[in-house]
Order: sequence, then C-alpha cells, then structure tokens
Amino acid sequence: MRLFKLTSLLLLLSFTTHFAIADVAEGEKLFTANCTSCHAINEKVVGPALKDVHKRRDAAWLTKWIRNSQAMIKAGDATAVALYKEYNESVMTSFENLSEAQVNSIVEYIKAESEKPAAVATASVAGGDAGTATAVAQQDGFYNSTTFWGLTVIAIILFVIALILINIRKVVDQLYLQKFPEAAKEEEVQTISWKDRPDSFRFKLFKKHPVVGTIVVILAFTVVAGLYGFDYGNKKVGVQQGYAPAQPINYSHELHAGKYKINCLYCHTGADKSKQATIPSASTCMNCHMHVTASKNYDGQVSPEIQKIYDAVGWDATKKAYDPTKTQKPIKWVRIHNLPDLAYFNHAQHVKVGKVECQACHGPIETMKVVAQQSSLQMGWCINCHREAKVDVANNDYYEKLHADLKAQGKSYATVANVGGLECGKCHY
Repeated sequence: MRLFKLTSLLLLLSFTTHFAIADVAEGEKLFTANCTSCHAINEKVVGPALKDVHKRRDAAWLTKWIRNSQAMIKAGDATAVALYKEYNESVMTSFENLSEAQVNSIVEYIKAESEKPAAVATASVAGGDAGTATAVAQQDGFYNSTTFWGLTVIAIILFVIALILINIRKVVDQLYLQKFPEAAKEEEVQTISWKDRPDSFRFKLFKKHPVVGTIVVILAFTVVAGLYGFDYGNKKVGVQQGYAPAQPINYSHELHAGKYKINCLYCHTGADKSKQATIPSASTCMNCHMHVTASKNYDGQVSPEIQKIYDAVGWDATKKAYDPTKTQKPIKWVRIHNLPDLAYFNHAQHVKVGKVECQACHGPIETMKVVAQQSSLQMGWCINCHREAKVDVANNDYYEKLHADLKAQGKSYATVANVGGLECGKCHY
C-alpha cells in the first residue's frame, strides 16, 4: 500500500513538473511574440524591467493589466494610474486575445527568467557599431552541368579532328616520298621519333603543321577560357553573396533582434502577409525611440543614430513632440537582397504557409551588427532547398489527399519538390 502511494506521488510530481515546463516554454513564445518590443526582463526599455514582477503584483492584477491596462486606468486603479503617469502616459497595447492561461504562462516565463543570474551588462550604442560583416566564403558549385559537358564534347571533337589531320599529313608525306625517292634524304627527319628529336626539330615540325598547331592552341585556349568564363558567370555575375552596404543609420540586428529579442514581424510586417517583407517605416522605430534615446551612453545627449530618426520624422527630443516646422523626409535604406525580375518569390508563402524561419535564407540575422547577404540566392540554391524542405502535410487540410497517399506508401513526410516545388511556372512567370 505504501509502495502504491509512493508511486502515485512520484507520478503526480512528474505530471506537475511537465506542465510547469510546458507553461514556461509556451510563455517564452508568447513573450517573444507580444512583449519584447517594449519590455525586457533585466532592464528598462519602453516599459519597466519585468524581473520579479510576480512578486510586486498579484496574479489577478497582472492578468487584468496585460489584457486591458486602459480599462484599469479608467476605473481608477491607484497602481495602474501611478504606473501610467510614471511612463509619460504611454498607452500599453491591450492583449484581450490572450486567455488567462496564456497570461499565466507569460508570468511563469518571467518568473523563471527572474531566477536566473543577471548577465553582465555591456554598454551598447543604440544603432550598433559601424563595421563590415565577414562574408561567407563558401560558394555553391555548378548548379547545371549542361554547359560543362557541352564544352567537354567540343574539346573531344577538336582533339579527334587534330588526330585525323596529323594522320592525313603522315599519309601525304609517305605518298610524296614514294613518288619522289630523291627527296627521302631531305625528309629523314620525318622518320625520327618525336621523343628523339631535338627542340629545333620539334619547332620545325610544328611549322610544317600550321593547321594542327593552330587547332591545338585554339582548343587549349577555348577549354581554359570557357571553363573560367562559365565558372565566373555562374558564381559572380548577378550573385551578391557577402554584400553588406553601409546604411544611412547604423541599425544593429544584434542589438534589437538578438539582445532585446524583438520579433522580426514587428518591424517587417508584410513577411507573413504579402510577397514583400517590407521595410519598416520610421513611425515603427518611433514607437520605441520616442522614449528610448540611449542618452546614458552619450553623456545625457541623444544617440547620434537615433537623432537621425528624429531628423527624418521631425521629432523634437527636448519637447518630446513632433515639430510641425520641421520637414519630414524618408530614410533611404539600401536594399541588400535582390532577385532578378524573372524570378517570383513570395514571403508569406514561405513564412506563414511553409513556416520557414528567417535564418534559413538570411543567416543568423540576430547576430549581425551589419547585415550581409548570407546565401547565394541562385536558382540551384533554391531548388536544393525545395528538394530537402519537408511539408507538414499532417496538419494542413490542403494536403489531406497527399497525406493519405503517403501513408498508403508507408511514408510519413513529403518535400516541397513532391508538391510541385520544382515546376518552372512556380517561380518563373
């Protein structure tokens, strides 16, 4: 009986621990998706640092505040009103779409992070340090061997023609010597083997075969130049791998996406909705930077890089308001990733439907102070991905029949290539 009770207790403990871990994991996802644009655990961003917030506020208050902070302020909650005034009456986004269980998961995640030892803080410039990114030196190989084999066939044909011409010359010489025996002594050099002839005789022999010599030289030049030209055209022309242009503002993805874990979709709002990922407008930057000035790194002055944003939108940092006398102007970001006009690429198809992570194409973007093109973006690179990338047919009704067929064949997954991902018309109009 005691053994039964002990076993039951252990099972209950295991069950409880499992769900606690699951809550923290779910909370991390929700926190990253909804909170990181304004909050961090150990430091103040737009809103307060959230470390130990579960100790400062009870669970019921936190749930109400996260789901609808403005309702609490209007109701006159003293703590809510004080917090609202402390942060310059900045309106916190309401998250009424989150259930009480999801809010609890976020709080569990904050609690878990709060118990971790704080990392040593390092001074960082808001826009990131200017620098040059090291390009990935690895290049893709030949993605299409048709041209290579074509050149090989041409080389073989020319080589065979050269051999035929040499044999024809030998036959003609023999016929000539048979008809004119007196010329045999003058042409003795023809009977000496190639290896035994002095260099002077070799040059004489080369002069006696100008057609063959010309073909050999042209053949060698064509093969070498052709292979080099094909390799250069395949790897260099139109390929911008490693391209890392200087931007008008030294924006650091390492700081924003890495350290502060701001979700990519917060700035690139079109990535899961349209063909283009879109460049964030200056107003998106101002959501945070009307409060964040990084002045502690510049002796109380606004960061020079953040000041560029203020200049673009006409923001007066002293008055903390837009100045109508200032002319607004766009920030001229330099495009890094370019595809030829003949190629069709849809971000939403990959991000939302295919659930492809940004890093799959853009590399470890959260570690980059200066963004560089990591992948070649060549046709062969895309095709190789389509051959290897798996499709989640089990959780997609669109592929219901395909999933049934795969199960009948004893397979558990399909690749993009199996669902038409290699059809020319998918990427080319």
